[in-house]
Amino acid sequence: MHFAIDDTYGPQIPTQSRYVTAERRTHVGIIFSDQEVSFVREQIRNCLNYASELVSCTVKEFHFVDLYNRKAPWDRLPDGGNLLLFEAFCEIYKVYRWPVIISTIDKRTIEDHPKMQSWGIIDGLDCKKAEDLSLLCLCLKLKMLHKERAGSLQIYIDEGRKKPGDQFGYSIFHDWPAPYSGVYASSATEPLLQIADLVAFCINRTTHLQMKSRRTELDNWFLDMIVNMRINSSDLRTMQLTLDFGAAEFDEEHRLDRIEKKLEN
Repeated sequence: MHFAIDDTYGPQIPTQSRYVTAERRTHVGIIFSDQEVSFVREQIRNCLNYASELVSCTVKEFHFVDLYNRKAPWDRLPDGGNLLLFEAFCEIYKVYRWPVIISTIDKRTIEDHPKMQSWGIIDGLDCKKAEDLSLLCLCLKLKMLHKERAGSLQIYIDEGRKKPGDQFGYSIFHDWPAPYSGVYASSATEPLLQIADLVAFCINRTTHLQMKSRRTELDNWFLDMIVNMRINSSDLRTMQLTLDFGAAEFDEEHRLDRIEKKLEN
């Protein structure tokens, strides 16, 4: 099993939500089977080669936030071309529906589970920091869900906090029953991270758009596209809302979810 991890953050502007704040830190992990890894890597490289032809320069990796916002080199595409390319990747995910695990930590999480911050430092992750605790909890989720039936495990974490090639997770996964390897990597050299970047951006952007009081036609197009992806994750809750929903309706769904989990009365 291969597990590709990327991170994302909460909105950088104030929202009207009780639950979605700028303090949020989220990690997203995508599970790939050993049998499909070579194929996925090859296809991502083929996509990069095709994209390089489209923009007449070498594209080493897709940064989906840049693609969506038509930042260089994607500004070389015709109007709307970046969105068509983004949509193509969402269609690819919809076909394969790789399993997704999500971990989010914010102030409310700490209030719900205060003992987590006393765990100290594990594999270089400081449990007093939301971004570190989010990554740790993601790995613990993976371990709880797959330890009993998994074979070898290879983890790739998008670079940023450490250099590519730096090891990770040997304390967390010390009792994994099969061979384990974990490293920080660049998405330019590890194509599996491209899918993690895609899903992380989709989740982040969806959360942001659900906080907007007025959404554009493009915003609604994006939300509809993400719904149709059918992201394969038990960590996501399906909501049925009217087209003009806002933060209040979104918060009510959060509240009901927390009641189900016995975190609120």
